[in-house]
Amino acid sequence: MTLDREEKRRLMERKLAEAKHKEKRKLIVSAVGIALCFAIIFVVQDRVGKSAEAPEKTWTQETDYGYLLQKIDPEILKLIDDSSSAACNVIESEAFESFKNAAKPLVGSWLYYLGEPEFPFEGGLERSNEARGKPFRMRGKILDRREIGAGAEKEIWWILETAEGYKFRFVDISGSDSIELSENFSLADGYFFKYYEETFGEESLLTPLFVGRGLKPSFAPALPITEPSPDFLIDVRDHPIGTDNNPTKLDRDPYLWHLLNVARTVGHDEELHAKAIEDSIVLDEETLKALVQNPAIFRGRMFELGGMVREASKNQLGENPLREKNISSAWIRNDLVGTNLTHLKAPGVFDFGESKGPIIYHGYFLMLWAYVDTEGNRLRTPVFVVIDAATQEKITPPFAGQIIIMFLAIAIVIGILLFLLIKRDKKASDLALAKVAERRAARRNDS
Repeated sequence: MTLDREEKRRLMERKLAEAKHKEKRKLIVSAVGIALCFAIIFVVQDRVGKSAEAPEKTWTQETDYGYLLQKIDPEILKLIDDSSSAACNVIESEAFESFKNAAKPLVGSWLYYLGEPEFPFEGGLERSNEARGKPFRMRGKILDRREIGAGAEKEIWWILETAEGYKFRFVDISGSDSIELSENFSLADGYFFKYYEETFGEESLLTPLFVGRGLKPSFAPALPITEPSPDFLIDVRDHPIGTDNNPTKLDRDPYLWHLLNVARTVGHDEELHAKAIEDSIVLDEETLKALVQNPAIFRGRMFELGGMVREASKNQLGENPLREKNISSAWIRNDLVGTNLTHLKAPGVFDFGESKGPIIYHGYFLMLWAYVDTEGNRLRTPVFVVIDAATQEKITPPFAGQIIIMFLAIAIVIGILLFLLIKRDKKASDLALAKVAERRAARRNDS
């Protein structure tokens, strides 16, 4: 009988110990839960409180390509004189030969990387010594052409006039007809030799003289325009589906450059920008179908379109009427409109917002461009020349932050209630155990 009581006592103590352990574990879990809720509330409030992110750090490579150019001996430069009228009528032969040798390996790409240095025409003779022996990039309309010498010694002396009205002479040491006179506006890269005066027509003409190797075709600078010209764009031809066209060829399209001109002008003027996008057409699925069926009526119109950037790039350009060094391109996709990609163009270096999520653009419609994708599908895509790019705002329910905080507050209240209930149950359990112990002690005394 005594053994049975002893076993029951040990069993009861073991059950009491297990009960206390479970209650302790419940208290710890409740406390951890409450702490987590407070931590979540702190994180949510901290993120909501941040109004702006720190700007991204960008790294720009700066490379000086000046060392690639052949330097002209300073002693040679001292032989050149244009400080008087008489000196301007003379070509210093020894120095001129040195300039011709320096110009032989002159490559236009070096001047591109040097920032296309412009000659200081306004400085005139006063700044002649500062500019002497340095390479410059000029552009101008051809006024005159003369050949001097023959065979290997043949030179072509050109007279050109810049868009600003400054005249200059250019000695082409290659001696070849590197450009057709019909092309008229030309690019001239060369070393500045001196101010030279010679008869042109019936009067004497004093101009800066440059030495280089060959003229190249160029364009007269385009004047800024503020809106597309329907009369000019009427000749745009959309590609029939089934043809495959290289998108880089589009970079030479005069109609594209017309819209790039508008985009650059409008994109840099807040008032023009606001007016341009005021009545923009939203590109949804129905509008896209209408555009594909009749693109001519939408030519040059402003659209609002969105999507995720699939590919973006910038291409270096040669001569163009806007004097832009780059043209930017992108392919975007919007599954709400269709599965085909949309092609975007922009002047200069343009940030299309790749890796920033959905982007909203405003751009002028140019044409339908036909291509064959990587899977061999024959497709057509609309081409837009965009003026801006903005990250699409994330759609969230109103008062989303308050709703989250409210649920967390409810969770905290429930956690506190559970904590109090567990504590109350523990107290009641301890009281009951104490009474059991008292009754057991009383029975032992009676026995």
